[in-house]
Amino acid sequence: MLREDFYQRQKKHLRMWRLKESFRGFLLGLVSILIVLGLAYALQSGSSRQLVGLLAQQSFPFESILMEGVPGYSQPERPRLDLTRNQGAAVGMFLLTGVNVADPRTFFLSYFSPPPQGPVWLGWAYNPNDPEFEGPILEPIESGTPKPSGNTVVAPPSVPVPGAKGILVGIYNTHNSESYAGDGGPERRQGENGDVVTVGETLKKALEQNGIGAVHSLQIHDAVDFMKAYGSSVNTATQMTKDYPNLKVLIDVHRDGFPPGVPKSTITVKGQKVSQVLVVIGKKNPHWQKNEALAKELMALGEKKYPGLFSTNISYAADARYNQHLSDGGLLLEFGSQVNTLAEANGSAEAVAEILAEWLKR
Repeated sequence: MLREDFYQRQKKHLRMWRLKESFRGFLLGLVSILIVLGLAYALQSGSSRQLVGLLAQQSFPFESILMEGVPGYSQPERPRLDLTRNQGAAVGMFLLTGVNVADPRTFFLSYFSPPPQGPVWLGWAYNPNDPEFEGPILEPIESGTPKPSGNTVVAPPSVPVPGAKGILVGIYNTHNSESYAGDGGPERRQGENGDVVTVGETLKKALEQNGIGAVHSLQIHDAVDFMKAYGSSVNTATQMTKDYPNLKVLIDVHRDGFPPGVPKSTITVKGQKVSQVLVVIGKKNPHWQKNEALAKELMALGEKKYPGLFSTNISYAADARYNQHLSDGGLLLEFGSQVNTLAEANGSAEAVAEILAEWLKR
């Protein structure tokens, strides 16, 4: 009886162990399939370099997945195996749903709603098809002032801003609270001007040092409602175009947000490690191709001067505009991600200022 009872318990434990191992194998298999499918999609769309870079940069331990369950492997490698599972779960979730647990925007905007044109890692940005609640385009897109007719009330001309004619670059921050945690600081400073505002100031000063007039707004846009920040920043950007009629470039400075386990990306400029820069273009405006053309010219100059400074591919948002309808020179630049340091982002801003100055002086 005791022996039979012992064997019954052993069978029960064996069934439980097999169930756990089967479930674990299913999860790891699902992650592996997602990665393979993602790579196949990337190869087909010509963006394989970014996926391979993602996995290679974080030293994704494929051997841990392959060795899962091998006798004698799991216990000595338990900490590394646990890290592998966490990384696999984060990357798998990102590829499957577009949810980036390091970026709260994606919980509301892309949860179980992957964009039809492919996984969001192809653009390294927000969920492309519904980035934020921007509202309708209220500002006139056509250049020139319409002629008054009938009983139309003509608004009085605005008071000229001193020195406005010499300002060629306007800079602002839609998400003022964004910061860099690479040197131990917080990822956000809610209700305050975070590190990206400092980067905007660095960009402005570096442009001035290179002989280009620039202005930077310190207006906070995301303190009340982060998800509706563009509804606020559009007013700042619009006012800039009115106050500084000679603006050639209008830049919204951000930083990206990566899933856990994805390391920062840097290049070396003049012996200093600086963050990479991602260009984001919103297609929801009639002249987005002009914004794109400017971006490509700057990226080409950047590749000659500081190879690798700009991310290889532009991130396109099909149903967003990012205030770029206000200017042919409207750009959204993301200086690194939350895992970079402020010093790295500032160094990147100085390099971008040199490239912008070179383009504007042609």
